[in-house]
Amino acid sequence: MDEIAALLSSPVMTAVAAAFGAIWGSFFNVCIARIPAGQSIVRPGSRCGSCGTPIRAADNIPLISYFLLRGRCRACKQPFSARYPLVEALAALIAVALWMTFVSGDPTEAPAVRIARFAAYFAFAGVLLVLSFIDLATMRLPDVITLPAIPVFFLAGFAIHQAPWLERLIGAGAGYLFLRLIADFYYYVLKREALGLGDAKLLAVIGALLGWRALLFVLIVGGFAGAFISLPIILVARRRRPQEAAGEPLRYAQIPFGPFLAGAALLYVFVGARLLALLAG
Repeated sequence: MDEIAALLSSPVMTAVAAAFGAIWGSFFNVCIARIPAGQSIVRPGSRCGSCGTPIRAADNIPLISYFLLRGRCRACKQPFSARYPLVEALAALIAVALWMTFVSGDPTEAPAVRIARFAAYFAFAGVLLVLSFIDLATMRLPDVITLPAIPVFFLAGFAIHQAPWLERLIGAGAGYLFLRLIADFYYYVLKREALGLGDAKLLAVIGALLGWRALLFVLIVGGFAGAFISLPIILVARRRRPQEAAGEPLRYAQIPFGPFLAGAALLYVFVGARLLALLAG
């Protein structure tokens, strides 16, 4: 047991976690590109979006291949999106942070529990990452991801002991209903669309894993971060299009809320337990 614990805490395993994250980051890129288009994430294999040439295995190594090819297709020399290495790098960094926090940084738990916690949180982070980039590109959070994720992460909560099952059940319901009521108020009373129902389903996913106590943190942190970034963009858009933007300023500067909710939820994964302990004490 001591040997296993020492191995899990070794720098070698941290490097393995980074490689694990980058490999999954490559798959996340496939999901980001294909799911909004209604395409299969399994077939066909990876290919250039410009010329359609299949990408060879040697040219499909996460992060490394992008820089060896200088970000261009080997066949047609057209540039690949910088999103590809960005997502792979983010996935690798998240995997390392989760490993160091919940595996090598938590020697009090049994190795199996630590690895299960890492796997559940990484899957959660992967879903948040995919949804965030899809939302940035399309202003949509696909039901094909959010709806199955609610029961999946509710069940995953039994493995990580983040919150009791009742708190997670309440979190899923309250997360959806809270944003749904706000969205309906704007749509039916103010006659404009402010939040999409995808945001409500995303908050339900978050509540299903982290529990209702996390929702206030996620909404406050996500809201402040969203306002901090969105307001300058909206003001610039209004100055550039003063006449058109006077009536409906958000038409030309719509900022998706999903990435801010996702970022706040990921932050809560790392600080939530300490925050709850601080409030309880």
